[in-house]
Amino acid sequence: MKKKSFSKKFESKEAMDRSLEEGDLSEAFDKGGVVKKPEMKKINLDLPSDLVEQIDQIAEKIGVARQPLLKIWIHERLKTEGSR
Repeated sequence: MKKKSFSKKFESKEAMDRSLEEGDLSEAFDKGGVVKKPEMKKINLDLPSDLVEQIDQIAEKIGVARQPLLKIWIHERLKTEGSR
């Protein structure tokens, strides 16, 4: 079963309220009312060591770990590619 995305953009607070009041969000929560985590899949990625060092420098500069930084960058690029 494919999960639905709940990262919908709304034009206003009122539009978001209407959507939440009229919509069915039960698929986003488990039986205890806790938000379900997305299914994760591990990948391996071989990068040159100098590239990893550059990534680590940027991650340290902004105060995050390497993995979350790479996730954000990949997500941003996918959004950019999807809007073309």
